Amino acid sequence: MGITVTPLGKYLGAEVNGIDICTPLAPDDVATIEQAFLDCQVLRFRGQHLTVPELAAFSAHFGDLQPHVQRKFQHPEDPNVVEMRNYDDDGNFDLAAASRGSMERLRDGWHSDLSYDSVPAKATLLHALKIPDRGGNTVFTSTHAAYDSLPDAMKKRLSGLRAEFSYGGNTRNKFTNLAANSLDKASRESTTVIHPVVCAHPLTGRPAIYVNPLITVRILEMGEAESDALLDELYDWIDRPEFQWEHEWRLGDTLMWENRGGSMHCGRIDYPRDQHRHMIRTTVSGQPIEAHVTA
Repeated sequence: MGITVTPLGKYLGAEVNGIDICTPLAPDDVATIEQAFLDCQVLRFRGQHLTVPELAAFSAHFGDLQPHVQRKFQHPEDPNVVEMRNYDDDGNFDLAAASRGSMERLRDGWHSDLSYDSVPAKATLLHALKIPDRGGNTVFTSTHAAYDSLPDAMKKRLSGLRAEFSYGGNTRNKFTNLAANSLDKASRESTTVIHPVVCAHPLTGRPAIYVNPLITVRILEMGEAESDALLDELYDWIDRPEFQWEHEWRLGDTLMWENRGGSMHCGRIDYPRDQHRHMIRTTVSGQPIEAHVTA
């Protein structure tokens, strides 16, 4: 039996079956997964328990891997693998660690990974090692669909606008500041960049809202009040439930999601805080983000 791809959400998300991701993949299978990734933006592989080397090897089929800027969370077996956990070395709940990509309120946490980098990521892969008995889902929203549904007047207003994105120096989102506490000085200074407000996917050309509430600080060449008002309007738009698909974790799940435009995500911090949530993660290197400009 070959690979099957089953859509899960209206705008994004699909489950991939019929392939063993713990072993090297044939080129044709990689091509099939890459096409499904373009079509669906978020892929789910269920029930395959990966070691650190296996996750790294599977991820490397899709491009070069890169270490995360938060060096303290790099896995001792492989710096390209990051530990994502909600507890400290003593086993106690750690809000700063839990807030890395997750929020109590989704509206505050939508983002695409490495949007604070001059060359943001292509893909993120996340594998579940420990999960709480309830809560802790990861939610995705289609910023392709959100952009498509904007009024024409808003699309024209956004055309050509650029924004500042910052992780280590973010002053707009207190949760980003909390999660960035462990960055060293050099990383704090290097994680502020400029990207377009609306991007075009590098392969499909589809436009998408690219600014996000976790990382974006301001829109350039606007006063603070106007910038804040416009950003809040866009964040309310991408937060609409009709654009979303929610993944409920099981042990052995692996997700792969798009970061080059069209998809944003946020984890939920709604689980019992005395239960551990532990994932391992890789990042596949991407390419510069290009602006979408309306005619």
